[in-house]
Amino acid sequence: ARREPWSVREGDFSKARKRLVQKPLSIERTEGSEILFGIAPCSLALSQSRRDLFRLFLKQGSGSQRLIMSEFVLQATARGVPVQHVKRRELDALCRGRVHQGVCLEATPLRFKSLEEAEKPDLGNEETPNRRLIWLALEQIQDPMNLGALLRSAYFLGVDRVVTSQRNSCPLTPTVSKASSGAMEVFDVYSTDDLRSFLKVE
Repeated sequence: ARREPWSVREGDFSKARKRLVQKPLSIERTEGSEILFGIAPCSLALSQSRRDLFRLFLKQGSGSQRLIMSEFVLQATARGVPVQHVKRRELDALCRGRVHQGVCLEATPLRFKSLEEAEKPDLGNEETPNRRLIWLALEQIQDPMNLGALLRSAYFLGVDRVVTSQRNSCPLTPTVSKASSGAMEVFDVYSTDDLRSFLKVE
């Protein structure tokens, strides 16, 4: 049997093109804000008072994560942070395709603290009042994943302070917070332009 030549009408291409083109996102960012992503960073940022918080974004129809999402709503309500339930693709766009676990938080960035801001901590042990602080010094750590992993390890291993060189060092970004499992949200990080002199003093 003779086959008819395959052909596609011009209108078919137009319909297919319309299906592929998604509508633009309606979420507008607050000026000067950044987007935290992931359960641990967002939860810890909500529990602290170190950032100004603007909006919490939760995935619609979270399924097995409903209990976790309910806890986020309670945290946000307690802090007076508006909650928006959005589609997954909107969360993907907010954090540029990174692993968000159904949660994003719009907030002001965290900055390095100067060494002048380092307060003497309560070491919590009267038997060893002269115990020296444990510092972790980092020089020119440029990869945010590496910086986050170092902060996570430092926090859970009991390091008292972290100081990093100002030159050629990664800033405290949402990616660093995610890689640190949220430790960056509760752990002050200091910076100095003269790390060698600081190490000599310490």
